[in-house]
Amino acid sequence: MSSSNKISLKLLVDTKSKKVLFAEAGKEFVDFVFSLLTLPIGAVVKLISAGTMQGSIGRLYQSVDNIGSSYLQPNKDKSELLQPKVLHPDARELLLLQGGGGGEGSSPSSSPLARFKMYTCSGYCATATMEAKAACPQCKQAMATEVTFVLPSAAPKTSSSTAAAAGDETGGYVKGLVTYMVTDGLEVTPMSAISSITLINKFSVNKDVELAEKFVSVGMDEGLGLLKAALRSDTVLSDVFLAKKK
Repeated sequence: MSSSNKISLKLLVDTKSKKVLFAEAGKEFVDFVFSLLTLPIGAVVKLISAGTMQGSIGRLYQSVDNIGSSYLQPNKDKSELLQPKVLHPDARELLLLQGGGGGEGSSPSSSPLARFKMYTCSGYCATATMEAKAACPQCKQAMATEVTFVLPSAAPKTSSSTAAAAGDETGGYVKGLVTYMVTDGLEVTPMSAISSITLINKFSVNKDVELAEKFVSVGMDEGLGLLKAALRSDTVLSDVFLAKKK
């Protein structure tokens, strides 16, 4: 992933306890962490790797992967469960994870975030399906002609001057030109002097702390780390950005 596709983040860190107090984040990072809630469970397991997941979901995933096709209904494919695709107006925010968790030889097309395929009939009736060769309800011909599916958020953006004047950016979940405070446990609130001072005072009470700023970049590896840590930890930012490299 090129540096241009990474998200910048400023952390306030206690260097003594090696804990992140909070992050100062912009729209891009908040949109990304919010969009994690749109991931189907199967896509989460695919991205993280079933063998490393805590709990029973990983074993359930492996059971589906191992079961023979003779036990499945004739019209069912295991990939529907093992590689579910994301259908959401703002799924583009998850492109930070594109290509992750696929293992050796993986490609963007095999990612659980790969694009949907939709089909229409040769007569181009006003119908579409996600099932290739289904019968068109109007002309009864096989719907085998692939058409491009475009997410609403993929529409052309307004100019930067227009967006700035509106104090907003198109797409995503939160407004731009606003700084957000994201705590170690992924609580997100608009940034303010009062809220940050309150949190600093609460964190430092009866403690000897030494606060410092740390600038980090969030790319595909960090995005996968955030997803994994969010499922098992209350100190997500610390786990991802302050953990010792093995």
